[in-house]
Amino acid sequence: MDKQLKNQLAHFIDGRVCLLGIGNRYHHDDAVGPYLAEAIESHPDYDVIDAGTFPEDYIETTAHKHPDTILMVDATDFGGEPGEVRLLYPEHVAYSGVSTQADSLRVLSEHLQARTHARVGLLAVQPADTSNGKGLSQPVSQTLDDLLESLPEICGHTISVLKH
Repeated sequence: MDKQLKNQLAHFIDGRVCLLGIGNRYHHDDAVGPYLAEAIESHPDYDVIDAGTFPEDYIETTAHKHPDTILMVDATDFGGEPGEVRLLYPEHVAYSGVSTQADSLRVLSEHLQARTHARVGLLAVQPADTSNGKGLSQPVSQTLDDLLESLPEICGHTISVLKH
């Protein structure tokens, strides 16, 4: 993870964090959000939800965690290099050239923010392969490892890593 993104995340993340992993485990790189959630969900210092392909079903579950910051993690095509990560603000996603779920992520963000009053951000990972199948591409797998290493430092906790 580059220094600029680390700084951006450090300034964005505040208080109690809830990580919402979004994606389809059967479409290769689209599974990066659920894989990240799975790797850290058993850690007591984290509020993590593997929301899969229906994150809107987890609005109340998220609200009950009383987060100050909600970090949605999803494979999102923003035109970057495979495995590249950006912190996007969902209220601006539909207008930033991001394709696929832009409108639904913006609406989800609005609902989460209205229900929780938390800061909501999208940690977008540029996919290399979202075709049918299991397993991450090499660049997205490396990004997952980088996130598992960097997020604890940024959030102030440690993560015991599950291998993907």
